[in-house]
Amino acid sequence: MLKVEEALDIIRRESKDKCPTREAVIDASPLAAHKSDNPPHGYITSTDTFAVENVPNYRASIKDGYAVVSADGPGSYPVVSVSVMGKGSHLSHLKPGEITRVTTGAPVPEGADAVVQVEDTELVRANDAGDEVEVRILTQVKPGDDIRPVGSDTKTGEIVLPKGTLIKSAEMGLLVSQGIRKIPVNEKPRVAILSTGDELVTLNVAELQYGQVRDCNSYTLSYLLKEDGFAVSSFKHIPDSFEDTLAALQEATMNADIILSTGGVSMGETDHIKSALAHLGGVIHFGRVFMKPGKPTTFATLPKDTLYFGLPGNPVSTMVTYKLFVLPALKTWQGDFSVPETIAVSLPESRNLDPRPEYIRAVYNKGVTGNQCSSRLLSMRDANILLQLPARSDGVSQLLEGTPIKAMVIGKI
Repeated sequence: MLKVEEALDIIRRESKDKCPTREAVIDASPLAAHKSDNPPHGYITSTDTFAVENVPNYRASIKDGYAVVSADGPGSYPVVSVSVMGKGSHLSHLKPGEITRVTTGAPVPEGADAVVQVEDTELVRANDAGDEVEVRILTQVKPGDDIRPVGSDTKTGEIVLPKGTLIKSAEMGLLVSQGIRKIPVNEKPRVAILSTGDELVTLNVAELQYGQVRDCNSYTLSYLLKEDGFAVSSFKHIPDSFEDTLAALQEATMNADIILSTGGVSMGETDHIKSALAHLGGVIHFGRVFMKPGKPTTFATLPKDTLYFGLPGNPVSTMVTYKLFVLPALKTWQGDFSVPETIAVSLPESRNLDPRPEYIRAVYNKGVTGNQCSSRLLSMRDANILLQLPARSDGVSQLLEGTPIKAMVIGKI
């Protein structure tokens, strides 16, 4: 059996350089942008994106105060103009012995080389309308104080989004700040979900018959995909027959880049997936992984560069193997080569080690989520980390509470 790290190396190798690119467009209205069918948000940039404008494109005041000629020093000066955001084009050149009232972010007039914050001033005289006529400067400033130079945030020509950047909220703001509406991005993979087994029934069945099981894995997988920013392109339930399995896989390869199936990959006599994969000319890279839960996990490549994951049927095994294997493939496929976050934790309770490396569901800083049976979906409720326990060895059969171990982050902590 392959180790988890070896399986991941194969998955990442086979998932690279698969995705096409497209031009994403930001709608001019923020509300419409949320409803757009072609947004860049949540996608990976396929090229470097360069700044086309200086930000700011004028010298901007950092604080509310007064633009001054720093060489004038402290003293009382006439207020000759007022500068506010969006209305600075009328400003005349500031001469020595004059000051201009400025608001935060407003243009600093030519001739001024510093801003004195309002807290370091006092009003000397105002007119009948309440407008400032003369203000006393109480402190000495030096050239450049409290002024944002042109391009101090972003300079024309610098890279604002390198190739391979995941576009999130800040990246959207950067693009808009540059007036960039169109950007090349990597497409996301189309994902098909296949559930296998005559025992599975849908929510439409009001009462279970003896031996029946509700198909929760399809829902679990579809919402895992949604939480990670991917969509399901198709879904199908496959009865336990070779012909139905073959037909479903053939159809999925026509409409998906990555196929996820649950169940049908163990050693049972009604498990037909691996035979169907071979019939279609697929290459099975591995069919068992040295881990718990998730030992029967299967990974194959099919014609037309389709990736196939056969996940175990137990719901916890499905979720754990999705996090360990499927999510890295989805990310790699679209050009995101980040690795899952791992953190150092202390084992919350003493545990006997399994012959295989084990992934224990737990809540960070709270403890293990009860019975760890792979059929018990309750063990995934609230779980936000997977404690990574080593396999039992001749020298070590148990880890004691407080032992330093690693944990894979699978949720918000």
